[in-house]
Amino acid sequence: MQHTMAMRERGGRYVYLIKAATSESWWPEDADHIAFIRGRIGFDVPDWFVPVVDRQKPSGAFFAGAIAVFDKNWLGPATSYINRKELESMGRMFINQIQRAALRIQGIAT
Repeated sequence: MQHTMAMRERGGRYVYLIKAATSESWWPEDADHIAFIRGRIGFDVPDWFVPVVDRQKPSGAFFAGAIAVFDKNWLGPATSYINRKELESMGRMFINQIQRAALRIQGIAT
């Protein structure tokens, strides 16, 4: 977090997905914005992954999550809440934008 704050002062913008553990010593109190996620999030695993033991089977996170934003030009509120479904929808939109941009670049390169 010290490096993040130093780079933030130089104009860097950082977004972290973190465990919502406000009592931890590493909690980013200096973040410009914290969005608490309503609903536990899960993580996709690659199709090729085969769990060796049951403990390795995919599941949702066992903790609440938050998004920490470090941007000295942030003009919004210090904290907010976002619903997991809304976050997933936004993520899909970003992925689609990235895929379209990649296809355009490939078209230029070929």
